[in-house]
Amino acid sequence: MKTQKGLCWGKHLLAFFGDLAYEEEEVHNPYDEQRFIEDLIKAKKDWMAAQNFFENVTDPDLIDYAIYDIEAAKRKYMYLLKQAKLNGITWNGLNISEYR
Repeated sequence: MKTQKGLCWGKHLLAFFGDLAYEEEEVHNPYDEQRFIEDLIKAKKDWMAAQNFFENVTDPDLIDYAIYDIEAAKRKYMYLLKQAKLNGITWNGLNISEYR
């Protein structure tokens, strides 16, 4: 019985990761690249907004929140930047991975 359950989970995992691999290949569509660049720019703005919030927060109870918000926004931006580099995405003729 355990073997059958393991095979069942294996099929689900294969299907899940197979879909992810398929989605990554679709990034080269010009529409998807434009959307990706918009997401990247928004992620940088979110990171800067989180830093601004941290610099201006006065309530001690919000300091931890502000720190976590900065870190989450930074990681999202860095992840998207890494994906841009891996997929060779360019913006206005520039390699997007050079945009910081």
